[in-house]
Amino acid sequence: MIIGNCRFADDVLYDTDANTWVRFEEDGTATVGISTVLAWLGGPITSVSFKPVGTVVERGKALGAIESPRHFDTVRSPITGRVVETNPALAGNPRRLNRDPYGQGWFARLEPLKRQQETAMVKPPALARGELQARIAELKVRCFAEFPDSEMYEIGTECSAVLVRLDELLSTSPTGTVVHLVSDDPSSEIEMIRWTDRTGNQLLETRREGSLVHYVVKKTQP
Repeated sequence: MIIGNCRFADDVLYDTDANTWVRFEEDGTATVGISTVLAWLGGPITSVSFKPVGTVVERGKALGAIESPRHFDTVRSPITGRVVETNPALAGNPRRLNRDPYGQGWFARLEPLKRQQETAMVKPPALARGELQARIAELKVRCFAEFPDSEMYEIGTECSAVLVRLDELLSTSPTGTVVHLVSDDPSSEIEMIRWTDRTGNQLLETRREGSLVHYVVKKTQP
């Protein structure tokens, strides 16, 4: 499901107030994570904390926390349950929460304690759509084709100079690095196409907003 350029999973139930989701698994556990709204809200997530395994967390209470350079937020559980596992991969790579919040970026697994009473309090995508759209508008969330590793705001700078800086950044970055670049140079769209032809790197998205153009590029060449 796509809302306002933001992708949401179709196989989970949403707590739109908490910006979290839950997926009830066949083994009786429930996987919990943050929604796209929270994943894109504050920029690259740099640290994560969890409630200890064995802790009973009530619906709406803190399951842990996430922090980025611009934002700190509590991850509130969409259901009541006992923590049976937290995602060990997030300790070494918190950005999995940004890039794959419904897959490798899952947050915790719980033993549900009030599933029958609480299932109606979380919503499937079709029913949650309107509320998710409202949250995106309220929080001014902007999603792009992929979550960027770096951002370049180059206002008032000729695109040729911007591309030199972009080349310098990518020369010291690993393959797969994603950059969000913003320019107000009228010639930037043509220059960006030439840049991709020259470098072989990928232009994932171009989006014009007024006098500004947003580009999302990915380093695909070593």
